[in-house]
Amino acid sequence: MSVKKFKFVSPGVFLSEVDNSQLPDTHPVVGPLVIGRTQFGPALKPVTVQSFSEFVETFGNPIGGQAGGDVWRTGNRQGPTYGVFAAQAYLRAGVGPVTMVRLLGKGNPNNTDTNDDPSQKGQAGWATTGDIAGGDGGSYALVLVASGTAPIATAQNAYVAAIWYMEDGQIELSGALAGLGPTTTTGTYGLFEPDSNGEFVAQIKSGTSDTIVHKTAFNLNSSSRKFIRQVFNTNPQLVNSDVVDTSSLKNGEQYYWLGETFEDNILKQQDDGNIDATNRFAMIVALGVPGGVPVRSDMREDYASATTGWFFSQDVSTNASSYSTNNMTNLFQIIARDAGENAQTTLKISIENLKASTSLDNQYGSFDLVVRRATDSDNVVRWVERFTNLNLNPASEQYIGLVIGDKYLEYDETQQRLREYGQYNNNSKYIRVNIAEDVDNGQTNPVFLPFGVIGPQIPATVTMEQSGTAVTVADSKTSMIVSSSLGANERSSTTYGYDGGVYVSHTASIQWPQVTVRISGSDGALANTKDAYFGAQSATRVSSNGSISYDRGWGDLLRAFPAGMVGTLTPAWKVSLDDLVTGSNNAYWQSGSRAAGTSATAVGGTYESILDAGYDNFTSPLYGGFDGLNIKEIEPFRNSAMTTGGTPDTEFNNYAVNTIQQALHSVSDPEAVEFNLLAVPGITNTKLTQQMIDVCEDRADALAVIDLSDVYTPFTENTESFKDRITVPNTTVATLRTRGLNSSYACTYYPWVQIRDTINSRLLWAPPSVIALGVMAGSEAASKLWFAPAGFNRGGLTEGSAGIPVTGVTYKLTSKERDTLYTANVNPIASFPSEGIVVFGQKTLQVTRSALDRINVRRLMIYIKKEVSRISSGLLFDQNVSVTWNRFLNQVNPFLNSIQSDLGLTEFRVILDETTTTPDLVDQNIMYAKIFLKPARSIEFIAVDFVITRSGASFDD
Repeated sequence: MSVKKFKFVSPGVFLSEVDNSQLPDTHPVVGPLVIGRTQFGPALKPVTVQSFSEFVETFGNPIGGQAGGDVWRTGNRQGPTYGVFAAQAYLRAGVGPVTMVRLLGKGNPNNTDTNDDPSQKGQAGWATTGDIAGGDGGSYALVLVASGTAPIATAQNAYVAAIWYMEDGQIELSGALAGLGPTTTTGTYGLFEPDSNGEFVAQIKSGTSDTIVHKTAFNLNSSSRKFIRQVFNTNPQLVNSDVVDTSSLKNGEQYYWLGETFEDNILKQQDDGNIDATNRFAMIVALGVPGGVPVRSDMREDYASATTGWFFSQDVSTNASSYSTNNMTNLFQIIARDAGENAQTTLKISIENLKASTSLDNQYGSFDLVVRRATDSDNVVRWVERFTNLNLNPASEQYIGLVIGDKYLEYDETQQRLREYGQYNNNSKYIRVNIAEDVDNGQTNPVFLPFGVIGPQIPATVTMEQSGTAVTVADSKTSMIVSSSLGANERSSTTYGYDGGVYVSHTASIQWPQVTVRISGSDGALANTKDAYFGAQSATRVSSNGSISYDRGWGDLLRAFPAGMVGTLTPAWKVSLDDLVTGSNNAYWQSGSRAAGTSATAVGGTYESILDAGYDNFTSPLYGGFDGLNIKEIEPFRNSAMTTGGTPDTEFNNYAVNTIQQALHSVSDPEAVEFNLLAVPGITNTKLTQQMIDVCEDRADALAVIDLSDVYTPFTENTESFKDRITVPNTTVATLRTRGLNSSYACTYYPWVQIRDTINSRLLWAPPSVIALGVMAGSEAASKLWFAPAGFNRGGLTEGSAGIPVTGVTYKLTSKERDTLYTANVNPIASFPSEGIVVFGQKTLQVTRSALDRINVRRLMIYIKKEVSRISSGLLFDQNVSVTWNRFLNQVNPFLNSIQSDLGLTEFRVILDETTTTPDLVDQNIMYAKIFLKPARSIEFIAVDFVITRSGASFDD
């Protein structure tokens, strides 16, 4: 306090207290940013979580890998999710939080691939490599014809029951052709009879030698040992000889996989009497559209979020006879915030408690929107989120947009950053709403309510093209498909059957399977029909004891179609409460009943009639989500697939490279997302790890933890043995030196470690960046972030310093090898007989010798710069005078004092006065301060002399 501030009147001693020890306001703790695959969650955008339980709720549990099973339906559980383990290690070892960026496939819009070569990598997604026209690949459907009475000269219903994807080969049915009695033959497009058990026989042929590599009888009974998903390969990864030893496969799995099967849809058709359970025909046909492309097996497209169809309004006119769902007003649709395919298999959306307005002053009605588990039934509703008393009034606090939210992030390729769109903050963890513009502008009829919904899109036309060897019978004529269509409506297809040596025309109406809709309020043995949700039903069949069965093909019914088929798709159905017919204690959905004058709203003369009757619930599925990943890869972002001829691929010729680059671009702005560590565990591609370093250097507030090539090659990369996957330290160092890295904003470790997946109870090999994050978190929690995250006290992996159990290393280092690594700035992870496994180094990749060649100092500087920046930002646009300078000093000095007290600094000095901020700088609106720091160094070398003296010597001398 200046002497001028005292008031001197009479003699005396004047005392004052000046407190310069106050600390600046604390700010949220900053943690790492991790990029990698997860089970589900938002894609290619940073999401911050504070705990591992919150992480699991948002992104799912870690996947330990090598799980196998029905990969087509259950998803990829073969490839470990290293990024999730890194997040788990950090959150369980330290102070949190973690920001995660989930990877899904995204191709560059300027990619160099052409549309006719599925072997190229520039486009996201997947495709079979076979050529459909040549009979060496593509997608083939099993089609069941309703009645197996031959010869057939009348129209029959036919249903798609399954789809095979041929990587390089053919699939045929084998048995007796329709009308030929005991004659046995094989082929594609022939109309075949079932065997004596009501089953069919199919055979897989290799693409090169036309050799039968797998032949089996099959059925669509999921409890049978011959169930179609039990006797055919359902893992697309087995066709990939780059990562699977196909020579060890026994049943031709390298040539094909079985994709969608619609067993429950077929069983329902049997229950409804539309198809015979055993006496029916079958044929296999190729799937495509007129012209041959795109085929069903060409899914080269970017990831997409699942969505409902549009929810549309009720009919408020008095002329029911002119009613059509096509003429109703679209109000909104629901889009999953969880990108990709997961949401459509796990969630569905219901509208319930529809209420018309009872006020003349406010004509807007209300409704509830419920996010439900896809596996539930209307008998036992299991909801995960509920939004009540919503309306379509943009001026209301209960407006659907305001309550649920509509914001989303989209990557701007030109600016290489994420841009936010939408008006309303997201309050739902699972969904956002897309509102029709007229609704959002308040320009629609205020009495409108969501009264119906448009169902999933299905193919309107799919041409069945001839492929493979035609079936030849006794008179050398061919039994084959001539022309056909697949669609929502019945569409004719002509085949030829055999009748006593004379071929006769046969017409079948082939239908694409679709999501079941509720017909009656009592379906599923529902006790109270007014509890029924009309529209989509994921629980479709009722057993003899009245229990409800979940449709096991639900996810297959909702899969995305090739982008090129969009123009050929049509809604499977449109369900509206306007088409409900009420009877004695029940209601029935009958499409067209309002126009026919028989529905409740037609008979009652107002839309309120059906609501007054108590039927005010309906359900929509989410559909069309797509991961955009190559499902033939165990690790869709494997390093060996991101190079061509030894040269790293670019974002223009490799979608995996583009995806990770986009993730890095989206977090490169320090004002957009905060983090102090950056890791993409398992990625060793030099182009991408260099970009990680560049991002951290440009931001100057984060340390990149990179993984090196030539350390260990995981099983997801090739087919080598475990012994051949390990690289010795000398080779690792030699490869690293060719890169010429010199940065204090990056660090790396050797070797890979074995960790225990405590959730899935298994061991797996993980890249060292996983445990490096855990060790840094544990070190910060136990002491401070400026203490070295290494050594037995803070780097003891066996002792749990990484947050997850570490049980082994791929390579046990000798003392000389540790020296080799440390000299090259690679931090060794050593295994000692007594002390266990320990991180035994803390160097950055800076070659120049300075304090910043150590991790603890670099992290200290990142922390100090970030906090001083926060202090400084609070002074922006204040007067550039000494009072403001003192405010800066009074915050920075105590802050640095606290670090010094906690052993982060040995000494510091802050200068901000006329010598730094000169009058010339004041005129330029600049405040300039200097901060001098002496970081505390860690002890890495201990030298002790042991002096052995003569017996007569005195220690006092």
